[in-house]
Amino acid sequence: MKSEFVQFPSYFKGITETGKQLDPTNIKILTAMWRYGPRNLLEVSRKTGLPFTSVYHRVAKLEEKTGRVTYIIPETAKLGLVRVVILATAKAGAEQLVSQALTLPNLWRMVNPCEGKYTHLSAHAVPPEVMKDFREYLHHLTKLDLITQLKVIHTGDTVTNFPNFRYYDPTSKRWSFQWTQWVAAIKKLTPDKEIDDPSNYDMLLDKKDLLVVKELEKNARKSLADLAPMLEMSIPAVKYRFDKRLRQSGVIQHVGFDVKPFPVEISAFHEVMLEFPTKEDMNRFYSFINELFFIDAIVKVLHRNALLVRTYIPETQLMNMFTFFSQLANEGIATSYSPIRLSFGGRKTQTISYELYEDEYGWKVNLQQCILELSKLVENRILVAGKTP
Repeated sequence: MKSEFVQFPSYFKGITETGKQLDPTNIKILTAMWRYGPRNLLEVSRKTGLPFTSVYHRVAKLEEKTGRVTYIIPETAKLGLVRVVILATAKAGAEQLVSQALTLPNLWRMVNPCEGKYTHLSAHAVPPEVMKDFREYLHHLTKLDLITQLKVIHTGDTVTNFPNFRYYDPTSKRWSFQWTQWVAAIKKLTPDKEIDDPSNYDMLLDKKDLLVVKELEKNARKSLADLAPMLEMSIPAVKYRFDKRLRQSGVIQHVGFDVKPFPVEISAFHEVMLEFPTKEDMNRFYSFINELFFIDAIVKVLHRNALLVRTYIPETQLMNMFTFFSQLANEGIATSYSPIRLSFGGRKTQTISYELYEDEYGWKVNLQQCILELSKLVENRILVAGKTP
């Protein structure tokens, strides 16, 4: 650890900056990018009635401040991979080593420090044929005395949500949280959308397609001209892959946005397990999420009427959110909810590990070798600490 300083003027500057980004014109542009796709700004210009130059320069300004505006979240099931969420409690003093251990097999997609019962929440994309070895690797963390608790949850793919700016007044910079009305609306709602488990885990792409996916995860607006040299292909050939293979296969369905509805400095970040009595109740809630602008994304727990709901909300509304989930249970829409608070600043993500894939052999992961490497890491840590292995 090293000494750090907190400068409060810069803290409040971040809060002010969020308000500036969410002016009426930017809201109109971002909403159109969500509805019609983030790559075609000419179409965004047509749909919004804004001049193309204004759209282009505003998006460029947002990208300049945040590094990017939007990124794709690929359907891992269509890449021949099962999404797995891990909850782990590190033994005191072993937190950093557990973070290393969760990333060592290079199947990880996200690792997030937690507060409370668990110290880590991570998401992984695992080939079904090595799932048994992956579980063995995870249980090796217990054998090596690194963790005291472990929970493994198999899920479907991530469904992203976009802030519903109908509830936002850009003049007063005020959001309207209509908790009571939302509960009543969900109770009356007839589901018009359905979330379900993946039907199969067939790989639909080749390695060059995976490289395109990897780059679009970094920035969904990366140009075909930038991708062509990486693939050693012409721009028309790259466009064909994007349109005919990635889009039509359904691998690219969901995008995330880096522009947040609330300032990070005053917001709470949670993963909430929501259980429902029936599939219909689960789909009733799922059909309503576009109204719930504090929901960032959801995934379905496999073979259960349950959702993992990622929430991002101002601290002042946190207890109201928990009351909202509790009220859903009182109304018989949900049976239980279990929140885990995450550290937004400590969150680490990575793109799909396309280097593990070969067209001739498929996904290749040596988890037994990972177990050996993990054992060496633990042994070195013990030696550095001056203890006997």
